[in-house]
Amino acid sequence: MSSAALPYHHGNLRNALIIAAAELIERDGTLDFSISEAAAIAGVSAAAPYRHFSDKDALLNAVRDLAFLGLSNAAVQTAKEHAVGSMAGILAMGHTYLQYARDKRVFFSLMWEARADIDERREKAQIEHHGFMILVELVSAFCRSYGTPETNTTQLATSLWSLSHGIAILEANQLLDMFDRTVTAESILDDSAKRILASVFASRPW
Repeated sequence: MSSAALPYHHGNLRNALIIAAAELIERDGTLDFSISEAAAIAGVSAAAPYRHFSDKDALLNAVRDLAFLGLSNAAVQTAKEHAVGSMAGILAMGHTYLQYARDKRVFFSLMWEARADIDERREKAQIEHHGFMILVELVSAFCRSYGTPETNTTQLATSLWSLSHGIAILEANQLLDMFDRTVTAESILDDSAKRILASVFASRPW
């Protein structure tokens, strides 16, 4: 998207700058850009961004929020494509996570960098990161069908997310197949996720 495609009027300069920064990251595959470059794409002066962002880290924090929104939207779409509470739906959520990490490599890295106060990040995550709550809902529905009333579904979903995240990071660093060249991210995810769920439930109809 060219700068000409990003005209702004009073009130949405902040969003225009976030989009401009995201475009620079997408284009160059790096976080190594300047605020003045983002301003140029947004069609404003180099000083204008500082009305909304104190520095580049503040702008990157906003881009990170946008990246989390993109992941949440992908999770919503995945959930819609599968039966509620199905094993297939839970596994598909993991596959979506892996694919997002591949397709949005630099954004995915940015999402987990320590660029803000950890307490602030945790609070925002609990409020805004809808993708994880979708996974919790899927796991809860699965538990209602096959599990026991005392199952801690948030903890179970955290285990599944941790699995997906660890695989994504190893794959991004080209280390996943370091000891076994035959493995794939999806095969490890599927096998391990089933084992995690099987450790909780007495009956395993899948």
